[in-house]
Amino acid sequence: MQILLSSLFIILNFYISGSFFANKNAHHNIICKFSLSSIMGAILISFISLLINFFSPINQLIGNIFLILSIIIFFLFFYFEKNRLKILICSFVTSILVTILILYSNIYRPDAGLYHLPYIQLIQENKILLGVTNINFRFGHSSILQYLSAIYNNGIMPLEVIILPPAILVSLFFVYFLSFYDKDYNFHEIKIFIFLIAIYSFYSFNRFSNFGNDAVSHLFFFLFWIRFIQIQFVEGEINEFGDLAILSIFAFLQKLFMIFLPLVCFVIFVKFFLKKDIFQNLKIIFSLIFLLAWLIKNILISGCVVYPVSFTCFKNLNVVDINSVREVAVASESWSKDWPNRNNNSLSMMEYNKNFNWLPSWMNNHFKIVITKFTPFLITIFLVLTYTILFLKKNNSKIYNDEFIKKIKILVIISLLLTIFWFLKFPIYRYGQSFLTILFISLFTLIFSKFSDNLKLKKIFVYSSIIVLALAITKNFVRIKDNYKLKNKWPNIYTLSEKKEENFKKELQPVFLNGKLVYYFSDGSECMYNKSPCTNILVEKIIKKEKYGYEIFLRN
Repeated sequence: MQILLSSLFIILNFYISGSFFANKNAHHNIICKFSLSSIMGAILISFISLLINFFSPINQLIGNIFLILSIIIFFLFFYFEKNRLKILICSFVTSILVTILILYSNIYRPDAGLYHLPYIQLIQENKILLGVTNINFRFGHSSILQYLSAIYNNGIMPLEVIILPPAILVSLFFVYFLSFYDKDYNFHEIKIFIFLIAIYSFYSFNRFSNFGNDAVSHLFFFLFWIRFIQIQFVEGEINEFGDLAILSIFAFLQKLFMIFLPLVCFVIFVKFFLKKDIFQNLKIIFSLIFLLAWLIKNILISGCVVYPVSFTCFKNLNVVDINSVREVAVASESWSKDWPNRNNNSLSMMEYNKNFNWLPSWMNNHFKIVITKFTPFLITIFLVLTYTILFLKKNNSKIYNDEFIKKIKILVIISLLLTIFWFLKFPIYRYGQSFLTILFISLFTLIFSKFSDNLKLKKIFVYSSIIVLALAITKNFVRIKDNYKLKNKWPNIYTLSEKKEENFKKELQPVFLNGKLVYYFSDGSECMYNKSPCTNILVEKIIKKEKYGYEIFLRN
């Protein structure tokens, strides 16, 4: 019940916040409007949380103020909301999905324990810490999702609500996908595209333990391209381009490998909107301010505009060690290329990354993971395609138009380039799954679009989605039943083991320099949600200073 009610409140909070950015699009049904507004609301709240942390910890006081304001706005908004009953129903259904994903689940690990949860606690207990990557380089990889989670620490709701926002966003995407099966929609090419995305999402993102910072970023990648196809290249409205800008930047702020989306937006802007008065649009301005705030945050905590890309670092800043940044970049690439299982132990990480020296190890391990995880999806769409070809072809009639085909062909080219880059630099499945998915979906969509609009085709798509979603929910019900005897209904944010919270906290070792507490050391294990700042890497040559009320961590 705690999970259900807490998630219900946060969902309504998302929706009301996002209504300020909602498009007044008559073609969107209430379910679609609800899910899109809620997603936009999560983005706006993340931005607010990020700005607050420049000047204050996102502590319980901030959480309480945010909670009170949210409640006041809630009652005011719903007084004027015409579709309040439908919105409440949509919110309740979404909260049920969240509860199914969360209840008796495992925390996403190990990254959650290494830096997701520690970073949430760090920004809850401290305003922005300059050079904090010097004690834990993983803090440079933190996501905007950590800021979204942090602001719901209010002392009224259970502390565990900090793990709810990713699950809520995933559930909102599920609701969004299903909204396109509404009877008010005419069945056209975009539905084929969304159907395939929905199938993959239901199949791949149905377990909370797999979310981390990756799952939500991939879903934003999908949403970006859905909105991209919906927008007419030349006749597209500025407001719609604003949606693309917001979605692309928010995806990038989650994971570095989504940097390509803002670049795509920039190309669209130059090609189609440069001559228009685009900067009068609130969404465009908001997107640019959001991006600027994030980049400034990056510089302050790491010395780099984009961490760990060394050429974006300011060498004259004391908070950055260029050599360390380069080491992190090389190590990140090596681990993505299966460094732990390398065949040649004589190679350094830098040598391993070059000249495809990594390929044999990757083929023996990571490639098998790609095949194992992606093959069921390929089989699914192949079977649907086969059914379409054999039973639903009708006099060679076609429902596609040239504009749609043009968009899909562009998407094929872009997704192919992204897939190639992924393979060459970071070829681990969880980084590139959305690139692969969009590539194959685009190809299959081109084939699907050559067949007639047929009632049976509509039905097979709807039934397939329902079946896959039902299977995903069933998997979670089985998990809930198996874990029913566990005492804690929430994922444990304190430890990955069965140890009690009190015992776990004793394992942390305070590190003092010059008689001052600098950080906590977790003896090589995960810090989890405990004390801040915490790292599992023992850093000896570090200086902690304070200037203008801000703490600064410098390498000695």
